[in-house]
Amino acid sequence: MSIMNKTQNVKKQFSNDKNLAMRIDFYKKYTTNKYKFADWLFDKYEFKENYSILELGCGNGSHWEGKIETLPTGCKLILSDFSDGMLDLVKEKYSKYKNVTIQKIDIQSIPFDENSFDIIIANHMLFHVPDLNKALSEVQRVLKKGGYFYSATDGNGGMRPFLHEAIKKFDSTSEAFTEKLPFNLQNGSEILSRYFTNVEKFEYENVLAITKTEDLIEWLKSTKSISGFSEENLVNLYKYFEEIRIKEGAIKIPRETGVFISVK
Repeated sequence: MSIMNKTQNVKKQFSNDKNLAMRIDFYKKYTTNKYKFADWLFDKYEFKENYSILELGCGNGSHWEGKIETLPTGCKLILSDFSDGMLDLVKEKYSKYKNVTIQKIDIQSIPFDENSFDIIIANHMLFHVPDLNKALSEVQRVLKKGGYFYSATDGNGGMRPFLHEAIKKFDSTSEAFTEKLPFNLQNGSEILSRYFTNVEKFEYENVLAITKTEDLIEWLKSTKSISGFSEENLVNLYKYFEEIRIKEGAIKIPRETGVFISVK
C-alpha cells in the first residue's frame, strides 16, 4: 500500500476540509487557464432529465457550488464521502435542496442495488482508495448500462517532479513526490478498461503562476501526510522559491490533471 492510499494517512488528511479547502483555493488563485477547471469539468458531464447521480468522495462539496441549480428537471443527486467532518460541511451547504441527499459511503462497499445510477462521479479520490479493484467493481455494479463514470485525477508529471527536484537540492536522499499515484492520467485508461466498455481521457492544460511564496509553502504543508517530505526542508525551500519569484516574477509550475469518462 502506498503513502497515498494508506488508510490512516487519508483519514488524517481529510478528517476536515482544512487541507482540501486550502489546496482548492490555491489552485483557483494561481491558475493561468481562464477556463476554470470546475467549469471545464461540468461541461464534460452529460446530465439529462430524471437522472440519478452519485458523487463518491465529494469532500467539502465545493465542486457543486452554484451548480446544483443547473441540474435538469427531475435529477436526484447523492453527495457522499467517508469523512464525517466533510459530510457535516456538505450538510450545511446543501441540506436545503430537496433533490440532494447526503450520505456516508465507502466506495469499496456502495450500499445500493445494481444498475441504480445514470452517472457516478469520483474526482481526485481514486488514488486514495486502498482496494481500487474492489472500488471500481462496485462502481460498475451500481452504474446503469450505458451510464457514465467520471473520474478526474492528476498525472505523475507536472507539480510532482518539479517539487521533488526542488527538495533534492537540500535533501539528496528525499523521495518526496516520487511515488507514483496509484490511479493517474498515465495508467487510468488501462485500469478503467477492465470494468467499462469505453474509456476516454481528456487533459486540462494548465500552469500555476505563484506570486506569493508563502502560499506555496502552505500548500506543501497541507500535503505532508501524503507526500512524505520532511518539514525541516521548508525553510530552505522558501528561500529557493523566493529567489525564483523575485527573479522571474512568479514561480511557474505545470499542473498535470484531467478526467476519464467511462461508459458501462
